[in-house]
Amino acid sequence: MFSTPVFIDLEASSLAADSWPIEVGVAWLEGKRVIKHSSLIRPEPEWPEAAWHVDSAKIHNIRREDLNNAPLADDVAVWLAELVDGRPLVSDAPAFDERWLRQITRDQEWCKVYPLQEALWWAFSDEGKINPGKLRRAYKHRVSHKTVHRAADDAAAHAYAWRNAMR
Repeated sequence: MFSTPVFIDLEASSLAADSWPIEVGVAWLEGKRVIKHSSLIRPEPEWPEAAWHVDSAKIHNIRREDLNNAPLADDVAVWLAELVDGRPLVSDAPAFDERWLRQITRDQEWCKVYPLQEALWWAFSDEGKINPGKLRRAYKHRVSHKTVHRAADDAAAHAYAWRNAMR
């Protein structure tokens, strides 16, 4: 199941319950190469403007006005579905990322997001027994690389950790 996952990360207007996605990034491995893509997302009219938080803008370095000319959520959903192409989605924050992804895609079925820890364990255990060498390499890479809070770079960091575990 997790042999060729797509790592996904979404940045949002805030972490509040009514927050909305502002950027989506995906990354995966093609051989040893990490491929990454991202898109900003124009807020839908029904997404509450009050959910925009200035601290999010500072963390992500994405200004609210940067989103005014971004692709529409429906267009991002079509683009993303083509990129994902039925592969499993993996995230280090699946509850948040799946919620925001479902906002973009209007709750499409393919939007199930699996936890990174579960995917690593599944892929890098030997017949149900943890392979500490491979998992250690993955987690060592994750710990040694700072989160930059941009969707494609954060998704790519997971792909690099996965690649390290495969060595």
